[in-house]
Amino acid sequence: MHATRRLAALGLVATLASGACASVSETRVATVNGDTIGAEALEDELMAIQGNERYREIVEEGLARQGLDLRVAGEGQGSFDTGFVARLLSLGVYYQLLEQETRARGLQLSDADLEENRPQAVASVGGDQVFEAFPAGYRDQLIRRQALTRRLQELIAPTPTPEEARTYYEEHRGDYVGVCVSHIFANLATRGPDEARARIEDLARQLGEGADFRVLAREQSDDPAAAAESGSLGCGGRGRFIPEFEEAAFTLPVGQVSGPVETGAGFHLILVESRGELPFEEVQDQVLQTLQTQRTADFSTFIDQLTCEANVDVNPRYGSWVDACDDPEAPGAVVPPEGPAATAGSGEAEAPADASTDPRAGGR
Repeated sequence: MHATRRLAALGLVATLASGACASVSETRVATVNGDTIGAEALEDELMAIQGNERYREIVEEGLARQGLDLRVAGEGQGSFDTGFVARLLSLGVYYQLLEQETRARGLQLSDADLEENRPQAVASVGGDQVFEAFPAGYRDQLIRRQALTRRLQELIAPTPTPEEARTYYEEHRGDYVGVCVSHIFANLATRGPDEARARIEDLARQLGEGADFRVLAREQSDDPAAAAESGSLGCGGRGRFIPEFEEAAFTLPVGQVSGPVETGAGFHLILVESRGELPFEEVQDQVLQTLQTQRTADFSTFIDQLTCEANVDVNPRYGSWVDACDDPEAPGAVVPPEGPAATAGSGEAEAPADASTDPRAGGR
């Protein structure tokens, strides 16, 4: 798994957050650099998720969007899907590594840190109503996980400042180019594909015979807003237009009208009025987002390194740990065992043939 995908999974503080470190007197689920994750803590979290119907639906909907056919509950009464348990435990390992790193750096989470991160923890589970349906201890845990991740991320890869954005812009001015563009449009939805294509080809023919672009745009275009401006769509940078239109707008010579350009909306004749560098004030947010994406990747690389250096051992009842160090495309993750799904309180995961997950298949 790519580093940023792994970090994105960690960012889902509440979506799949795992149990806290437990005492060695509990049944061992896993050890992470000598710290134990206990069965009681894992089962408490599973029960918290199982008992929150709306949150359980949110989790399962999220897994489905990833193309994963996983459920919280297993096939047996009171059981849990071992694929889901393995994913939950995988996150538990990552969060335990973050706890250890926090201790090693002598960092403390204050009450103010926890309070500051509460809104994000609440939002990550789907809002106040879902959050308040969890037991109090689990709510505290979710807030702590959010605060822990944010504290380390700010230390390892801090949020970029406006001053850093300005410096980056000056060094990459060529990446921030804007275009002023006009078009004549034939609408696919109202005309249908054949008529729309024939319409734009006829308008292109008229231009070729000397017709004025702005007159045709004003009188013949299917885009009434642009027609009122003689076809003008104004000026902007990349990301403003749909891909096919944008590609033409940023490659056409200035002052030249394109041939018919097909997009999902219809057909266009495009005229580039001008193209040039955009001022920093117009692209500051975009520059900050670029820098933030880089910082996110930096933090994810840091997490990858922690994982590669970790000594992780999983109780075979719950699966096995797959190391990521030798394969940068594979996550460090728990692979579920073979056999029927785990039952709450059993301390075992013995489970169903359909309860499996490939750790390469996407995030935790």
